[in-house]
Amino acid sequence: MSPERASGRLFLWLTILIALLLQVMPLPPAVAAARPDWVLLTVIYWVLALPHRFNIFSACLVGVVLDILVGGTLGVRGLALSIVAYLVALQYQKLRHFALIQQLLVVGSLSLLLHMLVYWAEYLGNPAITIDWVYLQPVLITPLLWPWVFWLLRRTRRRLKIR
Repeated sequence: MSPERASGRLFLWLTILIALLLQVMPLPPAVAAARPDWVLLTVIYWVLALPHRFNIFSACLVGVVLDILVGGTLGVRGLALSIVAYLVALQYQKLRHFALIQQLLVVGSLSLLLHMLVYWAEYLGNPAITIDWVYLQPVLITPLLWPWVFWLLRRTRRRLKIR
């Protein structure tokens, strides 16, 4: 394996690790409900940028690790992130060329899909779970961070010449 490929793989998984840490970082209760989906943003970026390196299986693995970190039902977020990664990988060439507002709408839709899939799977295990506005707040916050996450990861990836 060439040093460029190894460093690229290391950087990719380092960004995933940072996103996982941001996702479980303790926050004050007033802000915690509006925590953006850092893992989702990072997964979407890597599937768009390098679909040959970061694929559906990688997204599933990240989701299972996230399930372990948040103490959720094992495999729920893995399934949800796999579905999101599949949808992004299916249309990644089109999504790359979308205008910013279109990308924001797609990221918002994928965030809503992720939250609804997680809710549905958790509901199957525990029908007493209810959904409310607070649960869906990240769906509004996540797309607003997409341009900055995209810019930061793209700039760093190009500087490090990761392909």
